[in-house]
Amino acid sequence: MNRLRRFAIGLLLLIGGAADVSAEERFPVPPALKQLSKAGIRLDAPVHMTADTLSYEEETGVALAEGNVEMEFGARTMRADRVRYDSTTGEADLSGKVRYKDADEEFAFDRITINLDSETGVLYNGTIRISSNNYQIASRRIEKTGKSSFLVEKGMLTTCPCDPEPDWKFEVRRARVTLDQYAVGKDITFRIRGVPVLWLPWGAFPVKMTRQSGFLLPNLSHNQSRGYTLQVPYYQVINRWSDATITLDAMSRRGYRPEIEYRFVLNPESEGALRATYFRDRVEDENRGRFYGENVFRSGPFTANAVLEVPTDSNYYFDLVDNTALQWARYARSEGFVSVTGGHSEHALSILWNYDLQEIPGPDNTAQRMPEYTMTLLPAGIPVAGIELAGEVSATRFQRKDGNDELRARGYGEVSRAIPLYRSITLVPYLFADVLGTRFEPSSADDPSDRGRFVPGGGATLSADARKDIPGKALVHSAGFSAGFRYVPRINQDDLPITDRWSRLAPQSQFLFTLSQRLLGVKDGAAPKEFLSFQLEWAYDLGGNETSGSPYVDPLAPYVRALRDQIDTGAGRPPEKNNAPSDIYAKIGLNPIERWRFQGEALFDPVETVFTVGAASGEYKKDDDHRLLVEYRLSRDLAEDVRGTFAWRLFHWLRLQALVGYSLRNASLSEGRVGVSVYPRSDCWNVGFTVDRTTQPDDTSVKFTFELKGIGSAGI
Repeated sequence: MNRLRRFAIGLLLLIGGAADVSAEERFPVPPALKQLSKAGIRLDAPVHMTADTLSYEEETGVALAEGNVEMEFGARTMRADRVRYDSTTGEADLSGKVRYKDADEEFAFDRITINLDSETGVLYNGTIRISSNNYQIASRRIEKTGKSSFLVEKGMLTTCPCDPEPDWKFEVRRARVTLDQYAVGKDITFRIRGVPVLWLPWGAFPVKMTRQSGFLLPNLSHNQSRGYTLQVPYYQVINRWSDATITLDAMSRRGYRPEIEYRFVLNPESEGALRATYFRDRVEDENRGRFYGENVFRSGPFTANAVLEVPTDSNYYFDLVDNTALQWARYARSEGFVSVTGGHSEHALSILWNYDLQEIPGPDNTAQRMPEYTMTLLPAGIPVAGIELAGEVSATRFQRKDGNDELRARGYGEVSRAIPLYRSITLVPYLFADVLGTRFEPSSADDPSDRGRFVPGGGATLSADARKDIPGKALVHSAGFSAGFRYVPRINQDDLPITDRWSRLAPQSQFLFTLSQRLLGVKDGAAPKEFLSFQLEWAYDLGGNETSGSPYVDPLAPYVRALRDQIDTGAGRPPEKNNAPSDIYAKIGLNPIERWRFQGEALFDPVETVFTVGAASGEYKKDDDHRLLVEYRLSRDLAEDVRGTFAWRLFHWLRLQALVGYSLRNASLSEGRVGVSVYPRSDCWNVGFTVDRTTQPDDTSVKFTFELKGIGSAGI
């Protein structure tokens, strides 16, 4: 109603001469009107008004505008057939198809009477719409009883935008409304397409345009581990930059599990959430819980990020969380770091804590980084023949539960120079060195031991780029080729403890070849569109690719080698000396026509003539309601799967969705989901039915949902 008040004041300003009028009459600002200035409202504001006739009586203080009255006040507009204002009493009367609109709100009434001094009045037979959240309030009579309070008689509330009659609505016989608080109504009827489905003698509805504390819609679900679960969430506004949700899960098999989630937003680039749950599990007869969250903070050169994931036991995810990635993870990782970035360097301090989820028999040698400091020297030129310098220095303290602690320092430095040979052909020779020093205890009975290593190396990369424009077809073809060689000598490092991937470095005498191509469509005023992309990578080691003796992937190995090593590690194959030629890595993307996309990726072993990794997918996507995706994935000795996702709005009122995952290796269904949503007349409300099936863990669930647009959804 603040805006309505401002509108009325603006109307007076028009009559006072701050507006252009079609009657081509101008009036001096009356003394009575000058006293109407409110905080934030200027009497000389840029208000424009037109009307068939305008008049003002000095003796009575009455201003009258009649016939096609139209006013603009900034981004706000108002129309009416007749406007009358009495400056002595403060009474304003707007009648005849009164319409008001701004960026977020609009209303339409037959008549409005309001007193600007007491801020009370009556709005007759009309509708208020709030576009930001689709709220629509209609009533025969809305009485403004105070600055922010109203009395609504025979009113209606909905968020369904359907005209002329919404698909669903709440009807109230009488309601008292306080802005930024609640609307308390009596005799409430919930109707769907005019049919009454629920009646309440009394009810309260939030009417805040900002966040509102209160209970959210509950949810009922079922699975084999937890049984039936009734989830009741409560939302609490704390302040303008933080809030919280308290949820109670009433599980028929395992008991009552409360969870609290605290969220905050410190600036447009900084936000986070912290969650905690702890309860008595009736099945396990023990206390169980989980503490998890994430944080991103950025302010100028300063960054502070964190991820927290700590369960009380290794089976918590299997029993109580529907997340396959967590259920089959080796560790639950918690980490955090703070960093400061300057013009040529970055300083970071971090910690990493791994919680062992698989509990492999034997001593727990899980390494925790508590803490780690890293200084990164960003590539920077030095005034000596165009040479660039880059590097990194780190210091880490490793802790183990059953093993021995370790204190390690490491440094890496590289110098390079780009030498242009011809047009887009460039040669970049480089030299590097990696230095590592560590202090550790070989055993609990031994004194600390100091060890170290120095690994020099070098190489060169020759790269060439080419581009061809095809103006007749609005296409651009670009291609790139590079050939590089890296040399890393063999060194003695067998006496170093194996803690992470930098503990051991493998020798190399390796060539690396890459080829890439892209075909882009370019049109004036539009972003380039990629029709085709292709990438090829292959490596050849003159002495045969040798291992470092570590189970970790060599950080200096090219991607095509590292990918193969990761597959071997996942399959449980021990490190061994590979053939001189690496696998051939290829990736292709194709977008032949609008909405269609095909992708393929493969790692091919030319010696054994088999695929180490393979993936192919095809997707059609018009929007989220019209989408089809089919993909095939192969990881040698690990898995071979086919997966499909389908979502389609067959009719305006019917949406089907499905997800199927099938393991060719195990000849079994790994996951499946089928859902049906029915929209009886519009998107304003729908009912849904979903069946979920998983094999790891073995579980089947069925869920019914009912959703009201703008209000929320409930599931059974």
